[in-house]
Amino acid sequence: MPIFYGADFNLMKASTVILFVALTASAAMCFGCISNADGEKGTLSGNVTVGPLTPVERVDATPILPAPEVFTSRHLIVYEADGMAKVADVGIVPAGYYGTYSVSLAPGTYVLDYVHQGIGRASPLPMKVTIEAGKTTIVDVDFDTGIR
Repeated sequence: MPIFYGADFNLMKASTVILFVALTASAAMCFGCISNADGEKGTLSGNVTVGPLTPVERVDATPILPAPEVFTSRHLIVYEADGMAKVADVGIVPAGYYGTYSVSLAPGTYVLDYVHQGIGRASPLPMKVTIEAGKTTIVDVDFDTGIR
């Protein structure tokens, strides 16, 4: 077993310390990359309105408080960017005169649409949305019931 003396010993000691620091820093950066690769998700959320609820709604009349089923009977769908593969079925939560929705998604581009049922439409759907990590993308949706 060789014995180091003087400058050779100090050089080896310094090299070992530098190597240790470099490996530790590399490992820390690598684990940081891995935790980001798992991905911080983004959020797609918004408010939902549904109306009209009666054939004639006067401008000066008190608005009708929708039954919770007005919102819970409707669903939003999130598709991959090509609009073909479904990613999430998103329920609408009643919140008084409007509803809300929220879904956590991996960063990327998606298409937000709704389950088409009966008459009426939802504006501005279908719509392409881009989700960024750690951010919230807001898309408010207005369901037109078609009642006139």
